Amino acid sequence: MTETPHRLAIALFLAVALLPAIAAASGAAPAAPPGAAAVGAQPPPATLRFFNRDIITFRAAYLGFLPAERAAGAADRIAKALAKQGPGTVAMARVPEGLSVSIDGLFVFRVLEGDLDADDGQTFDEARVVVGRRLDEAVAAARQSLRGKAFLQILGLALGATVVLGAAAWLTVAVRRSIRRRVDAHLASRTNLGESERLSILRVIRALGHIVFVLVLAGLLEEWLRFVLALFPYTRPWADHLTGYAGSVFAQVGSAILHALPGLVMVAIIATLAALVVKIVRALARGIEAGRYEIFGIDADVVTPARRLVNAAIWLFALAMAYPYLPGSDSDAFKGLSVLVGLMLSLGASGIVGQAAGGFILTFSHALRPGEWVRIGETEGVVMSVGIFATKIRTPLDEEVSIPNTVVLGTIVKNFSRPARGKAAVLETSVTIGYNAPWRQVHAMLQEAAMRTPELLRDPAPTVLQTALSDFYVQYSLRARLADPLRRPAVLSALNANIQDVFNEHGVQIMSPHYKADPHAPVVVPRERWFDPPAAPPGGGTADRAARP
Repeated sequence: MTETPHRLAIALFLAVALLPAIAAASGAAPAAPPGAAAVGAQPPPATLRFFNRDIITFRAAYLGFLPAERAAGAADRIAKALAKQGPGTVAMARVPEGLSVSIDGLFVFRVLEGDLDADDGQTFDEARVVVGRRLDEAVAAARQSLRGKAFLQILGLALGATVVLGAAAWLTVAVRRSIRRRVDAHLASRTNLGESERLSILRVIRALGHIVFVLVLAGLLEEWLRFVLALFPYTRPWADHLTGYAGSVFAQVGSAILHALPGLVMVAIIATLAALVVKIVRALARGIEAGRYEIFGIDADVVTPARRLVNAAIWLFALAMAYPYLPGSDSDAFKGLSVLVGLMLSLGASGIVGQAAGGFILTFSHALRPGEWVRIGETEGVVMSVGIFATKIRTPLDEEVSIPNTVVLGTIVKNFSRPARGKAAVLETSVTIGYNAPWRQVHAMLQEAAMRTPELLRDPAPTVLQTALSDFYVQYSLRARLADPLRRPAVLSALNANIQDVFNEHGVQIMSPHYKADPHAPVVVPRERWFDPPAAPPGGGTADRAARP
């Protein structure tokens, strides 16, 4: 029994000593009550809607009810108040909490100070006017919808409007068909128009007419829908929104046009100046083509591609100047599209740029000109045109060959229409004759064949060269001047035919002999045969005398 007081004293001492520590621990980490995290958070607003109309937006909680719960309760109380079939009188009284709203003396909801629109600085007096007007309209629309006779009248008006819409649509279709027949008849009566041209014009007119037709039908449908929605009390707000939407669209379009007008005027001025400069360049080009003057060393042969190059540079410069004034050029979509188009051109048009550069090099270097006879690789013919991307050749087989300009620059080009020092072009053909034929006779026969060809020039006279002494035969090359380079294939054919005739007349075989073993006798020409006809010894003497050393 004596130890009990001592134990009680020790327990009391420990409790007193540990009490501050327990209090500090409990203050450092207090237990959060349920829902404490939500204290101070702003509840989401909720809009009170009745009979498809917005009455007020609740922003504050009241007596533990959130804005959404307040809106749902208010809508339910409004419906119950109107269900009593009273006059539907809306009354608003000022109370300490704000505004108390009632219908036929029955409380429906309360407007608190936290429900006012703080951004617009709304007051209770302003809220009284706005909320009272909206609630009066909603109550009137709800009471009107309950009248059966009025509903039947509204339904009849809606059906009548639908009939009018159908008649207007039918009339629009009939007018469209009549206009199309008149346009077709008018174009058919124009005898100066071809069938393809008439069809092209007709397609354009029909496309424009279709756009106008769709716009007219859309306008009729919009007016019908707005009228019908305005008839019914519940859908009347939709009609108001539809009218406002159409008006806002037209207002935006008009505002965009007005804002774009100064930029479009600048674009028109820049385009007009560019067109004026292009006309000046065209006049200068025609003067250079006529030979009246020369500018920067540009002659008549290259004036057309030079004019095209200058015109392209002018329009590109005009586009760069007009770009900032284009409507929407400062928008992110326009800028992104410009970057995308530039990237596509830079990646996909490298070959095209190379072709164009090759065309300008060929043109301004005078490597090829239209009307010249050339050989490009394995293709031979007359040059039809040297374009920006390709060169067109007309072959003797009447084929038009298009050769890329980069290929022309990278291969060997033979131009037969540009002889040295203004002479006529050279036409060459070769034959191989055995060693047993006198070379003087072969020379004379080849020259005689050239003289029989009328389109070869006599001055300077045709020449024969022995271009190779092969193992089995001698190669002779006949070269003569050609009057018309474009007649090269035909003249060459006539010359080869004359060579065959002359050699046949003199009994000389045109062949390239080969053998597998040495002949029994040496293949040489005896001295007495050195000047066989049609060859003649020099000086007019006999063959034996001319042959002596």
